[in-house]
Amino acid sequence: MIRRDTPGLRWISMALAFLFMIMPLPAWLSMLRPHMLALVAVFWIVETPKKMGFGHLFLIGLLLDLASFALLGEQALRLMLIALLVGRIRSQFRFYPVWQQAMILLGILYVDLLLLLAIRLFEGLPAPSAGIWLSPVLAFLIWPWLYMLLDVLRLQNRSK
Repeated sequence: MIRRDTPGLRWISMALAFLFMIMPLPAWLSMLRPHMLALVAVFWIVETPKKMGFGHLFLIGLLLDLASFALLGEQALRLMLIALLVGRIRSQFRFYPVWQQAMILLGILYVDLLLLLAIRLFEGLPAPSAGIWLSPVLAFLIWPWLYMLLDVLRLQNRSK
């Protein structure tokens, strides 16, 4: 199957994920927020790796840092780590069933949370609350649905 690029869908999906990440939520719900930007970025890294490069993700991460008033470079570093890990296993990851992809992403997102914890401790800030460790589980549950939605939209857009 030829994987043609769909830049409009790619950037709209990234923008929606970005907005989801900066949307104000109550504190108890905010700690459960899955890293949707990372999930959408993983989809596009797997589907169009040459179009969703490290430079794009770094800039998107810096924008997220600015929008969320985080340490400049924190989100960018986290997105780059996720992109690096997924990029290294991309050729195998594409052919796994969606539930196995979700399991791999669960592990990657826990590594991401360990990086976040290390950054917070390095800054001298308190560690994130214990509820944040549930957000990768929500991402695990969301991944199959998000993957299918984006894949169907990509295939429909490609046939036009």
